[in-house]
Amino acid sequence: MTKFNDFSEKYQPQVNAALKTEVAQQVSNQSSSDWGQMLTYALLTPGKRLRPLLALAVVDSFGQEITADAIQAATALEWVHAYSLVHDDLPEMDNDAYRRGQLSVHALYGPASAVLVGDALQAGAFSLLAALTGVNAEQKVAMVATLAEKAGANGMVLGQVLDMQNHDINEDQVALAAVLDQVYQKKTADLLQAAALIGGHYANLADKDLDRLAAFAGAFGLLFQIQDDLDDYDQDQEEGVVSLVHLVGLDQAHDLVVQLTKRSNQALADLTQENKNFDSELLTSLLAKIGA
Repeated sequence: MTKFNDFSEKYQPQVNAALKTEVAQQVSNQSSSDWGQMLTYALLTPGKRLRPLLALAVVDSFGQEITADAIQAATALEWVHAYSLVHDDLPEMDNDAYRRGQLSVHALYGPASAVLVGDALQAGAFSLLAALTGVNAEQKVAMVATLAEKAGANGMVLGQVLDMQNHDINEDQVALAAVLDQVYQKKTADLLQAAALIGGHYANLADKDLDRLAAFAGAFGLLFQIQDDLDDYDQDQEEGVVSLVHLVGLDQAHDLVVQLTKRSNQALADLTQENKNFDSELLTSLLAKIGA
């Protein structure tokens, strides 16, 4: 765990600094200061920056230097993540007035502005990838395609659609497989897979290595969401939220955490065996943080 904590302590400030610079550049030619404030507020909402840090951890794990260009590739993930949170909080979606202890974008600026802020953040992510200079055209296209696939109509957005559908039915009607393999995989794990794969594309990895990274990040994403549900169990119980933990019970949820941890570690072990340039210590320490 210490290794990833040290890694995060070093690179999270660099990610935050890059985000601040990027959003300032995006709105530098705009006369409306309110618009710039909205985008900045949405993008720089306090957070762990897990997705960009995961991308950078992959680059580092293959012995490659983390440059400003690599950080730019990684921050594209945070732009997409921020857009998804802005839209998730909307009254027509999850209707949350607060996000990470501060007013959500729609609560502060209004729903219409929040929709537009989310739209701009999503587009901004792809402009960042398109502007990379440290990779070749094939790598750039692969990163753009990966983010579009994992964040789009068959990925993160689909997960939100399915999650909203579950809000309108009772607990007995929600199938475990549907929650785990669709809602959780799509809404949470897909963007974490995109993070690992963008790191892999930046490092110009072979397809077999990318497949192992996808397996790791997919299991890790499910593990991350289930542990988050375990942490929020009492609050969800009070608010009537039907999470996977409420469907299967605490014991089975903990069993799923154990199974998914094993799957994640196995993918890392396979990758270690197949690629001599890969050092699993950093990603293994990230896994150890879950539930800690």
